[in-house]
Amino acid sequence: MAKSKDKGGKTKEKIKVMSDSGQTEEERRVVRRRQRSLAKDILETGADMEDVNKTTFADKRSKNNEIYKEVNYAREAALDAENLVMISEKVSKQANKLVSAVRYDTDKVIRQLIKRSSFEGGGFDWEKLGKAAGRCFNMVPFTEFMNGPLKKEVKERKEKVSKKRVRVDEEAEEERPEEVLTQQKDKNSLSGMEDIIKSVNKTLKKTVERKTSSSSSSSSSSSSSKKRKTDPSSNPACVVKLVVNPQSFTQTAENILALSFQVKKGDIAVKTNKEGLPVAFPTGLRQQIPISKQSVLSLNMKQWREMIEEYDVKENDGVPLRSHGKKS
Repeated sequence: MAKSKDKGGKTKEKIKVMSDSGQTEEERRVVRRRQRSLAKDILETGADMEDVNKTTFADKRSKNNEIYKEVNYAREAALDAENLVMISEKVSKQANKLVSAVRYDTDKVIRQLIKRSSFEGGGFDWEKLGKAAGRCFNMVPFTEFMNGPLKKEVKERKEKVSKKRVRVDEEAEEERPEEVLTQQKDKNSLSGMEDIIKSVNKTLKKTVERKTSSSSSSSSSSSSSKKRKTDPSSNPACVVKLVVNPQSFTQTAENILALSFQVKKGDIAVKTNKEGLPVAFPTGLRQQIPISKQSVLSLNMKQWREMIEEYDVKENDGVPLRSHGKKS
């Protein structure tokens, strides 16, 4: 620690820190050990430090100041700051207790006055005592006052919603909302697809029955012919002639979709005949439905016309033209 003089001739002490202080690593460890020991003592004797009648607070403060003289590095300075914060908290609590607690005992004050004072004429000069005690409370008197309401409710700010201005056109015609009529579905009425499915089933049964009756009339009355007469799979209908409508490409697509639904349910079976062409027949009772397999069919107008020409599809061969269909 070096000394120097300022312009006024007063001596100033220059404190060397960090490496300039010449403090060894061992000395620094000793300082840190003392700081941690002091922090532990502050935590253990916290209640005594808050007591006004005890000297614990003054002792810890003096010890911290003594250790601080040997602090030359940032690491030790950080520990010193932590100890100083804890000491400040204790002195703050001590001050609060001084304000809240009774500072003197009235009876004790009177006893001390009687003991140390003399009475002349059997009276006590309270005015003289008040002037003497007033020197200890040399401060400007002030008056506390309240300004504003005791309780003020914060009003919620309502967001303004900007409304679009409607331009009024006097020459515009008055418009009325359209009346929407709801039509309840009748129990006996069927949806569009249900009608198509019903038409496909009806047409298929008629075709199979017609072919069965024509084949039975030309065959002999043997057991095999009787079996063929009752078995619809022996006289199936051509799938192309059943679903292809030569007058409407749209209804042809609808017929194919309706047929696929019936095949999926097991009401209609589809197989190939000896020529390798697809044929269909009603199964009668719904059989155990096998694992479904999906296939995507592609049909355009050109293929539709080629199928009509190739299979020689006539107007009355398959599902009849529905009234709502359009010729295409």
